[in-house]
Amino acid sequence: MKKYNNNDPLTDVYVVTRDRRRTSDKNFTHEIDAKKEAQYWIGICKQHDPASKVSIVKTNKPRKIR
Repeated sequence: MKKYNNNDPLTDVYVVTRDRRRTSDKNFTHEIDAKKEAQYWIGICKQHDPASKVSIVKTNKPRKIR
């Protein structure tokens, strides 16, 4: 998995969120990597919190997502 370079704020990245909050500090440059991370969190949420919503957000300002 390639992580986002914080020095390039104009590059679109993918952030995995759960209930509109970040799941981690990772920013993904490829959607496929973000999908793998999202599937991991979906599995956890199915066991412990089925009402949670996991999603992938595409953004060029990842620091705005908390």
